[in-house]
Amino acid sequence: MNAGVSCYCFNKLLTGGEATLHGVIEFVGKETESEYFEPLTRFFDPEKDENEQAREARKLLDDVGLKASCYTLDSNFGTPDDAARRECIDRCIRRIETAQILGAPAIRLDPCTSLPKEVVEKGNLDDFLPRIAEGMREVADAAAKAGVDVGAENHGRMFGGYRHVAEMIRLVDRPNFGVNIDPTNFRIVFGEDHVENTRKLAPHVKHAHQKDYHIRKDQPSEDWREVRPGEFVKPCVVGEGDGRVKECVQVLHDAGYQGVIALETPGGGDIHEGVARGVANLRRIIAGCE
Repeated sequence: MNAGVSCYCFNKLLTGGEATLHGVIEFVGKETESEYFEPLTRFFDPEKDENEQAREARKLLDDVGLKASCYTLDSNFGTPDDAARRECIDRCIRRIETAQILGAPAIRLDPCTSLPKEVVEKGNLDDFLPRIAEGMREVADAAAKAGVDVGAENHGRMFGGYRHVAEMIRLVDRPNFGVNIDPTNFRIVFGEDHVENTRKLAPHVKHAHQKDYHIRKDQPSEDWREVRPGEFVKPCVVGEGDGRVKECVQVLHDAGYQGVIALETPGGGDIHEGVARGVANLRRIIAGCE
């Protein structure tokens, strides 16, 4: 396994105009111990050709000694709007070529970003799973022809729990389709045992994220967020909190996962320092599992 860095670590700086994608790539390649980088499509300029930007990014990745671990796409397969769903599928298929230009062996999909209020209130989310799986199967089939894996992230408050992720994998039923696993999402969002969920999904992992939190039963200060009754969390540098990072990494290793574990958040404090320290911690943890 190898440690990488997700571009999302720099989300605040990129969206605020304080950093550029090229600047982030240079920092990760020159100032951290990472060997891999995960670009996100949202940080490409929508007014410019995406593949041309990918070629520029690939050249820079090569220049600073980085490889792309995954190309993360924004997507919404659960929309009830047929035209919007079709456009989502077609856009994801087009971006398989972008992933190839970047040299990324996998793409990441988001199952669903929004649903009508009445659907969420009625709780009939299961009705949307076959629709989501059908769209993802089409993308997976196109990706297979290009030798690219597809991972759906356990992400968001709707389809990110273990039951829905496992059912999605079963319904899509393609060897190149699995999960872009983010273990702590299970714990923080759904209150599920994230180590056990990682163990059950490990055979289907196509790419992995990792972040960490301090976790307490009381609220030490206002900057601690309550995630469910009686549990408060505060982001921290990976490997320095209570997120049982080493256990999750060990589970992936023991299951035979040989891919990249990408740092997804820097934790609290200075972003650049948090990323550099987090990568160093992640490399140490990975080395201790092998």
